[in-house]
Amino acid sequence: MDAAHLEYLTDQQCSRQWKGFLRAFSEEFATQLQEDDLRALMRRLGSRFAASTPLGAARSVDELQMAMGRAWIGLDWGWTALTEQDASLEIVHHCAPLQAAFGAAAVRWSPAFLEGAYQEWFAQADAGGLQVRQVGGPDADGSFTFRLARPGA
Repeated sequence: MDAAHLEYLTDQQCSRQWKGFLRAFSEEFATQLQEDDLRALMRRLGSRFAASTPLGAARSVDELQMAMGRAWIGLDWGWTALTEQDASLEIVHHCAPLQAAFGAAAVRWSPAFLEGAYQEWFAQADAGGLQVRQVGGPDADGSFTFRLARPGA
């Protein structure tokens, strides 16, 4: 897919009725808060979102991935892929609408929303003591990569 097609599709990820409001919101927050504070705020918002959107019981990584996917797809927020690694779990959130909603400048701090949501969902799944941290993204389709691991790993 060429860049023009991808840019068009990315722009469609946020409803026109919300785009202006969310961009103004994003720009105002960015003028009032440092990037670390914005990340902390978005992480708390993501945690609050996930607390109000429980996934229910999951007995395996596959079931957890399916539950997360249902939550995000139901909101037009992309989907989740979980991959077990040696000492961690890789979380890839595909097609997140963050850039379309908040603008390109916000991709440095807005993914912390996803980080907080995943942290809360893993806490609900009894993954106590493990931390979710962003390790990559966005890529061309708006995907972000996170890792669930022991703190400091």
